[in-house]
Amino acid sequence: MPAERAPTRGQAAAAEAALDRELLLHLGALPLVLPVLERLGLRELVNRRCHPGGTTTTDLDLGLVIGLLVVNRLLAPQPLVHIETWLAGTALPDLWGFDALQGNDDRLARALDALAPHRDALWQDVIVAAVGAFGLDLTRLAYDITSISFCGAYADAELIRFGYSRDHRPDRKQVELATTVTVAGGVPLDYQVLAGNVADRTTPVANLQRLQRLLAALPPRPTEAPPRVITDRAMLTAEAIVAYEAQGVGYLGPLDPHLGDGAGRALLTSVPASDLAAPETALSYRPARAATDPAVVPYHGVPRELLLPHPEAGGPPLRVHALVVWSPGNARVDAQVRTAHLTRLETALSELAGKLGRRPYTTVAAVEKRVATLLQRHPARAYVTVTVGGSETGPTLAWSRQDPALTAAAELDGRYVLGTNAAHLSADEQLAASKQRDVPEKRYALVKGPLAVRPVYLQKQERILSLVFCTLVALLVFALREWVARQVGERASGTALLARFAELYVLVLAFRDGSRIRRVTGLDYRHADLLRALGWPPATRYNVVHP
Repeated sequence: MPAERAPTRGQAAAAEAALDRELLLHLGALPLVLPVLERLGLRELVNRRCHPGGTTTTDLDLGLVIGLLVVNRLLAPQPLVHIETWLAGTALPDLWGFDALQGNDDRLARALDALAPHRDALWQDVIVAAVGAFGLDLTRLAYDITSISFCGAYADAELIRFGYSRDHRPDRKQVELATTVTVAGGVPLDYQVLAGNVADRTTPVANLQRLQRLLAALPPRPTEAPPRVITDRAMLTAEAIVAYEAQGVGYLGPLDPHLGDGAGRALLTSVPASDLAAPETALSYRPARAATDPAVVPYHGVPRELLLPHPEAGGPPLRVHALVVWSPGNARVDAQVRTAHLTRLETALSELAGKLGRRPYTTVAAVEKRVATLLQRHPARAYVTVTVGGSETGPTLAWSRQDPALTAAAELDGRYVLGTNAAHLSADEQLAASKQRDVPEKRYALVKGPLAVRPVYLQKQERILSLVFCTLVALLVFALREWVARQVGERASGTALLARFAELYVLVLAFRDGSRIRRVTGLDYRHADLLRALGWPPATRYNVVHP
């Protein structure tokens, strides 16, 4: 027989008698997130920009609603219709003084509509606040583009179109998301949503103009060097180089070999292999994964000056400080990839040859059509000559490798050209800086994954763009939190920090007289130490007794 429970006595009995109900609300990483939102002043910035005359209703203000959307994207991204349910299980409504039922999808959709006309101006307000409050390093920036695919027709969203998919989903419509982030910390500084079929090379000049407007809105920073933008080769066009020079902004990145009517390729081929492999051209850069590997083969680099024709007729030549880079590791990969492409093409041709004389390959025209399809955009098409002929027994097919083309390609294995207008950078510094162009990609992984900019259960383009704004503000908060943690020696990633706080809850005891007691549960020394190091309020701040 189980032992009988001892009766409750004394103060415990009185408390139990007075207790009306108890709730367990998820606190999670709110102690990490809310201080960042407060330092940014997001709620006040939204209300000031969207309601300059002040709010005229006692209902939820727009700044609060946008704030809860940002918190949702950070901690548990949901379709709008489910956010109300999510709120009911969290401590956020209690902390901010509203009812979870007020976070219904109709209200959230109206908030996105109200935000729409002010998105660009408000983003600038938020970034100005972030730079001032967190002391961001703006000397090194990285610019890149990604695609975000969507399910559905989106007939009313003009920006959502078919285009080149970096998600490898050509069957879906998409938008392009262009962002500029700080290399130090990966903090998003600017972003723009573009049509899904926009070509990368057409975006850098407009992006630079946006960036310059944003930098002009910041308080003067006389001791800080001018920014340098690290970008990818598709976006380092001659037009972009002219714009960078005109604006006094630095640039750095790999150059397309076809840039300047093939000037980049000519430079690649002009450096003898013996020069690139010489011991004195070895560079000190090592990939992080091989930083301590004594057997790793180093990169090599030979500085050169590259003259590019001006994109405008009669314009002066563009002088680029170039570095011809050779990576033995990349050279092996290039050779392996070329061999694989060539093998696949020859296998496909062999399979086709085995089908000659059978329908539909009974005529020369049918075989020629199939060969044209096989060769179209095939990476190995330049290395094979294919001949389709006819005989008394039907069509014939023959092919041979082009050894001169294969030899020329092998000579360029592992080579590429970096270009910059920062003449003071050494070869080592130039290569190391170029490797930082993957910073935006790491942030894109968050936007597409944990912060979930998609799937988007919205049809109106303005609402979609407003939700993207909220997601980018969430990314800003994520990056700022990680940036501040790095300053105090915390090396864990932002995702790991969120997980560390995931099991925090608030126990709410509601009494019959209407009073309540709240107690944070799940705390340990790790939470207290980190919040103390950050200079943020302790988690016990949320132990608030309400009358």
